Amino acid sequence: MKKNPSASNSGGPFRLLKYFFLSGFAVIAVVTFLLGAFLYSRNVDTLLKSAENYARLLAENLNYNIFIGFYAPLKARGTKMDLRKWDQFGALDSLIKDFTYGLKIDRIKIIDRSRKIVYSTEYDLIGKYEPDNSAVDDALNGKDQTRVRQGPRSSSQWYGKWLADTYYPLREGTGNYWMLGAIYGVIEISQDVTDQYVNVQRSILVIMLVATGLMAFLFIMLTLIVRRGERILIERAARQKKLEEQLQQSEKMASIGQMVATIAHEIRNPLGIIRSSGEVLANKENPDPTRIKKLAGIIVEEASRLSLILTDFLDFARPRSPATNRVDIRDVLSKVRSHLEHEIQARGIKWSDYSGNGVDPIISGDSDLLYQAFLNITMNAFEAIHEGGMFKVSVSVEGSRIVVEFEDNGHGIKESDLPRIFSPFFTTHEMGTGLGLSVVHNIISAHNGEVSVRSEEGQWTVFRVSLPASAG
Repeated sequence: MKKNPSASNSGGPFRLLKYFFLSGFAVIAVVTFLLGAFLYSRNVDTLLKSAENYARLLAENLNYNIFIGFYAPLKARGTKMDLRKWDQFGALDSLIKDFTYGLKIDRIKIIDRSRKIVYSTEYDLIGKYEPDNSAVDDALNGKDQTRVRQGPRSSSQWYGKWLADTYYPLREGTGNYWMLGAIYGVIEISQDVTDQYVNVQRSILVIMLVATGLMAFLFIMLTLIVRRGERILIERAARQKKLEEQLQQSEKMASIGQMVATIAHEIRNPLGIIRSSGEVLANKENPDPTRIKKLAGIIVEEASRLSLILTDFLDFARPRSPATNRVDIRDVLSKVRSHLEHEIQARGIKWSDYSGNGVDPIISGDSDLLYQAFLNITMNAFEAIHEGGMFKVSVSVEGSRIVVEFEDNGHGIKESDLPRIFSPFFTTHEMGTGLGLSVVHNIISAHNGEVSVRSEEGQWTVFRVSLPASAG
């Protein structure tokens, strides 16, 4: 069969096809390389962030368990921590192993401030000194850090192990960033993230191989490329959704911790009132029956409030919303003063009330929640007042707002602390949880109100609560 000279010499559409094929090959090769690098970098960053968040959460909880279950009891007994003693070492070793059981933890080390390894799950490292490591220095200065490194290879794994090392400061406290305690060491947690790294590498390798195959069959496999891309996007969306679920779970655990601290704080006030009422009853030889009845009523009411707080904790997934009843602010303040009468007398506090003339201070809200908020503000002021100090409560009407001001002549608040006074876990009291004023802020905000504070250190403090007046 004879060849067509014109087709053979000029190439015609075949040359154009070859040009488009080579151009498409080059473009896809470049795009594939860039895409692979981008996806690899993105997945590694996501993996590192996930490992860092998980390690930080794990380190915070482990720090809390070590402090509560090991270090604090030793400190309370006046016993110096010495892990060379088998009873102390065994207690710490058992605590850590119970805490990390079932987790992919490769190694845990505890390093003291002299850089000596006082504990390690690899026992042969105990007693040795940590080599120069900037991460340890940063942790001793209060800054945690996570690094990813490749471990030794094994005969069964040609790619070796990938480990995420987290250096976290051991503190004498609860482990929350808002309650920083003295740093007495560093905890190093090595996570095995090999599976995650292998999955990232495999996914990138699959993408590269598929793209290379598609370059050879550019026009034939166009439809398969689109479908493959769709599958990859679906897989990435599924992984992203899984990470979001894990993050939500972490946030839920953090919320549980915050709720527990709030419960502990809120239980103190009614317990104090119950105790004060009980002391009055116990110290009266011939008590007045009317007085007994009143104090018994206070005890029953505060016990009921304790039960309500615990009920709210068990049902925390459905937060309590303020009721919409007509509330006279003066009645709430009168209730606060009545329940703190014994505390006022014991501290020698001069309490004065002032209510401006005009419209009655009526709002639409929840009297129990407002009582809780006003009680927290008052107790906070009592802690600042010296014996025989002054405490003044004034109620006024400003347009469509009811304004309540609590003024004391206590030690005041530093100017630098004023912006953080309503932040959770911020406190200037050694025994405080830092949640009282945060709870106040949440309650007032739930009533569409505002709370602010003015203070002069060493002189006075005024808390101002503004609430919308009830219509009609």
